[in-house]
Amino acid sequence: MCDLGNKAEGLVYLQKAVASARLSSDRHALLTCLSNLACAHLKFGGEGTSIDLLEEAVEIAQRLGDMAEEANILRKIALAHASDGETAAALRFLGEAKDLFHEEEHVEGEAMCLLSLGILRYESGEHAGGIDALEESLQLRRTLKDKLGIAEVLNRIGLSLVDIGYPLQALDYFERALALAQEVGDAQGEAQTLRMLAYVHLAQVDGDRKLSLELFRKSLSYSKRNGDVGGQAACYEGMGDVLMDMDDAKTAATHYTQALSMREGWGLGKMDPQGHMRHVQLIRSKIARAKAQILESSGNGDESSDGEGDFLWRSNNGVNTDNELDPIAEDREVSKQQESSNGNLTYLKELASSTITSALTRIWS
Repeated sequence: MCDLGNKAEGLVYLQKAVASARLSSDRHALLTCLSNLACAHLKFGGEGTSIDLLEEAVEIAQRLGDMAEEANILRKIALAHASDGETAAALRFLGEAKDLFHEEEHVEGEAMCLLSLGILRYESGEHAGGIDALEESLQLRRTLKDKLGIAEVLNRIGLSLVDIGYPLQALDYFERALALAQEVGDAQGEAQTLRMLAYVHLAQVDGDRKLSLELFRKSLSYSKRNGDVGGQAACYEGMGDVLMDMDDAKTAATHYTQALSMREGWGLGKMDPQGHMRHVQLIRSKIARAKAQILESSGNGDESSDGEGDFLWRSNNGVNTDNELDPIAEDREVSKQQESSNGNLTYLKELASSTITSALTRIWS
């Protein structure tokens, strides 16, 4: 019921399940019911209640001598603390869980803890320690031959490298993650990695704009197939950024408007309302900038620049555009290139920050 959006009714059923499990001699059943109820409370912002339920579950697991289950519950407590902004507590519980998993030789659990530890350490300013933990997680994923897990960690390391100013090195990690996603048929992972690659190429002063545009198109295709509205919005915004960089403000404005419409009309941003509103305002400012550029060009009697304003139309309709970007890039002012580079690296840095909850959320599985 909670998954269907009926919070009150779903919580009532889960509470009844816990009450029934308390009357049973099956303590493992009670552990499961407590965990499910804690998950529901966390989903609806009840971190405190969630932690109380999980702490009771930890005590039961300890009495049963079930170290693997104890470690799993400690990971869930870490998620609750991280969701409540209590990073120090989250790191402490993750460390305890990792040690228990290591003692139990539970490689998958230890790898998950290291991934979460890496993310939280990095986001708390321990960049070197965070990347070290991610590299450890990567090694364990390789031991398990978990290709999806390897790709996940490669993407996260790539984002970290972008954040600390090494976008070219990050390309190697993203490209390896993309190859793995393609190999296992992970369309959602492929779409996300394609967007990351597109933004890294765009962020370079001498980056390949045409390649960036093509990568966004491919990502958009996968996102549509997956029904990923947020991914589609990100692609439209990214394509707008590329086209603005190529002085095609008219088409860029159309893409920005599409991105804004999807973000505002599809209920995106429920997990992070403040971040969502900041992003909406950012897209609105991009639309305003594109319109201002259109007016400026129109005032000069040139509504779209020679060959560049209709670049997207021509490339979509079979016209050879292979040699068009070089002279465009040569004519572009360095200051404008640097402004674009900084703006697109900002997107990747924001994406890096936004992965904390999404990565930690997997510990419920």
